[in-house]
Amino acid sequence: MHENESKLSEVNAPPLFICFDVVNKLPISLQSVHYIVNVQPGLAIVEIQQNYNTQHYEVPIELEYMFTIQKDSVVSKMVAELGDIKVFGIVKELKEAKKEYQQGIQAGKTMILGEQDKQITDLKKVKIGCLAPGKSLKITFEYIQPLKVYLNQFWMLELSPMVDSSYLTVYQLKNQSVNYPQLYNQIQKSVNFQGLQQNYQQDITININLQKPITFVKSPTHQILINNDDNQFVKENFTKNQIIILDKKYPNNFLPNKKFELLFSSDDVNSPHSFLTHTNNDALQHIKYCATLTLIPKFNEVPLDDAYSSYINGLNLSSETKINRGNYYFFIDRSGSMEGQRIQKAKQSLILFLKSLPENSLFNVISFGSQPKRMFEKSQVYNQKSLNEAISQVNSMDADLGGTDIFSALKNGIYNDKDSKSHLETYNAFLLTDGEDSPEKILNLVQNQTKSNFRIYTLGIGDGCSQYLLKNIAEIGNGKCQFVADNEDINVKVIDLLEDSMTQYLEGFKLELPEINISQIIPDPESITAIKKNEELVIQILFPTPIQNSLDFQIKCFDPQKQTQISYKFELKINESQQQDYFHKLAAHKLINYYEYSLQNRINQVNKIKVNQVTFNNEDIINLSIQNQILSKNTAYICQICHLEDEFKQLIKEKIFYQNQTFQVQQLRKGLDYSIQQRIDLNPSFVMNKLGCLDIQCCIDDEECYEQQQCCMDLKLGSIQQNMCMDREDLDSYEKKSCKSPSIDQDDQPQKLMEFEQMQERSSLNNIIIPNSQETAVVINYIDLLQCVQADGSFILNKKFGDSIKLSSLNNDNHYEEILWTTIIALFYLELHCISDKASWQLIYQKAILLLKKNGLDYFKIKTEYYNNYQKLFEVSN
Repeated sequence: MHENESKLSEVNAPPLFICFDVVNKLPISLQSVHYIVNVQPGLAIVEIQQNYNTQHYEVPIELEYMFTIQKDSVVSKMVAELGDIKVFGIVKELKEAKKEYQQGIQAGKTMILGEQDKQITDLKKVKIGCLAPGKSLKITFEYIQPLKVYLNQFWMLELSPMVDSSYLTVYQLKNQSVNYPQLYNQIQKSVNFQGLQQNYQQDITININLQKPITFVKSPTHQILINNDDNQFVKENFTKNQIIILDKKYPNNFLPNKKFELLFSSDDVNSPHSFLTHTNNDALQHIKYCATLTLIPKFNEVPLDDAYSSYINGLNLSSETKINRGNYYFFIDRSGSMEGQRIQKAKQSLILFLKSLPENSLFNVISFGSQPKRMFEKSQVYNQKSLNEAISQVNSMDADLGGTDIFSALKNGIYNDKDSKSHLETYNAFLLTDGEDSPEKILNLVQNQTKSNFRIYTLGIGDGCSQYLLKNIAEIGNGKCQFVADNEDINVKVIDLLEDSMTQYLEGFKLELPEINISQIIPDPESITAIKKNEELVIQILFPTPIQNSLDFQIKCFDPQKQTQISYKFELKINESQQQDYFHKLAAHKLINYYEYSLQNRINQVNKIKVNQVTFNNEDIINLSIQNQILSKNTAYICQICHLEDEFKQLIKEKIFYQNQTFQVQQLRKGLDYSIQQRIDLNPSFVMNKLGCLDIQCCIDDEECYEQQQCCMDLKLGSIQQNMCMDREDLDSYEKKSCKSPSIDQDDQPQKLMEFEQMQERSSLNNIIIPNSQETAVVINYIDLLQCVQADGSFILNKKFGDSIKLSSLNNDNHYEEILWTTIIALFYLELHCISDKASWQLIYQKAILLLKKNGLDYFKIKTEYYNNYQKLFEVSN
């Protein structure tokens, strides 16, 4: 039944914004780029203005513009300026838009059509047909993206360059995801990246309006100015909020291939916040108001400078993080298909898992094929003895256990009723497999056993594993899913999963509402299993105009770490509502994503939201997209020439409904009155209003939709063959392009330490240390060095490794205990020579730093001291 789904591939596309000539496939020269960002509670509105040089063309041309945005972001506006004419993109049903585009092209008109790629949802394509010669071209588009959270103490804004370096450097292909060749192959068919010239500048202006004082703002990538009154653009376009611009004294600020990162915070970053907006769109009066409730839980509070230092050092866990006792189950597939490279990769990843575990945790390893096989009868306390025994057994493993029975493995492991389990501890399962199994009984098992303190993580190896099954196990099991190709580094993804399992969380969310008619709640708080570290709770409640002015909302949840019930109150006033559509657009985009997820996975209910509608089908989604003027897979932007923006705003109000005449549909009901005699099957715990989950009818009633879904399910992954070998010159070029300096002028760290951090980034596995003796050392890789890691985080270096890093030539001036000294030197070595692989060893790195701290040593102070005393130690040779 799910054979087609197992081949379904979801590609996460690296950042790309590029315009090219359709005929010769050459990129159009980009003259300038300006990002204008408006940050509001929980989201950022990003407008990108791009000026292209097309005036040298002497005949009409056909252009295409491709760009990628993340799945949780939504395109909200597109404008093209052709000479002195502004062309606004208007969202219409896809077939209608394509027909209008073709008719316009045949009539010799300049036409623009923008749509979402069917196979790669992150990729959007804009066709610009019959562009008149001699015209300048300016493309402005806007998208809305949720703000990220870092260590629950910062909001984080990221702006990618126009073209990610992975499209330009073949070397990076081997470090991409298992689905990357499909994307790369498709894009390479359209545009020749060899003709790309990156000789433009990209400027950035950010307006932070969070309705609260911002007390911390720093960029680890750029030198910035805050509230600078000398900038003319800021004076003309922004009111007095927190305005951030790039410092023009630093030319590197404006490099076209440089990713921008900004971290900012306020004194009440962990307090609950609310924001009320309303829309004047006539089509949306049944959801005229949108109340947005947000919360970033307070986990492991540390000083902001220390948290920022953790970010600079690449740590996703603060050095002050308290990790609760955890239980870890590792499931390793030893079926016959894992023979050869795959079982070796799985064993390597399992050993890294084990080396990175926190002290005093419990763990067990379950091998499986046709039958499960436990390494230990009962889970073992993690210490040096149990670690040594586990690694010894892992090294002797072969792919010799027959078929692939994932159900029995889970039942025998994390879901084994014989094992006593406490609600005070977390239970984390890590499933490593390359195969497929019957999804229904496995997913039902995970669904029935789902608890907030249970997390299931999946790691698919190779292109033969069931992506459908592994994604849904992680989705239902409150975990995370990763895939790794046969020729891809597995360790980064191993640590990403393990790191996620170590976070604190809140659970048991409930929402209490005022006595008003509610149209939509996105998402339903009761569907949220847990909110973990680096996650912000965002609840959007949409409703028509209420009778009362003051509205009180309350969110209740439970903190299992402190065994405490928590309640957050939100008070909103209708007369203080702000008129804007951005929060409505983001809510509509979330609803569409939930619907499409349920459709893709053949789930008959959209159980993540509550709405005042019994059934939902494909046409409801199309109308939702049109009414909110946001792009979805069944709609497209089509140009409409408007001389005034007010004319455009009136135009989109009129285009609010699409109906396919080939079959009967149910229209959206506006402002449903729950006092009428209509019974809906609902969750009885929902207070004051009876809102239900959506029944999915598209795949039942809409034959065309079903055929489209089947087509998508039948798609097979594309493939591309690339030469992965590079000569020294190419590799040097790649390293220069991908190098990122974390130093910033506004940082309070000592200048010498900043220089050391910069030097780390320039180092690679091909550089060598020059110790005091001026003798060169033999470079060893991080995988070899991690063989020396002990369960407590210390490093015991044997003679081979000691000689390799010339340990004897370094002076232990402070007479540290030998095991602490070798640990310090090992950390130095990792930072100097293995910085490009830091994501793979950062948990071990942090465990070692905590060990030093327990012994009264501050690693970062020691690092600064040794830079001053042994400067030549930290020099590198090309």
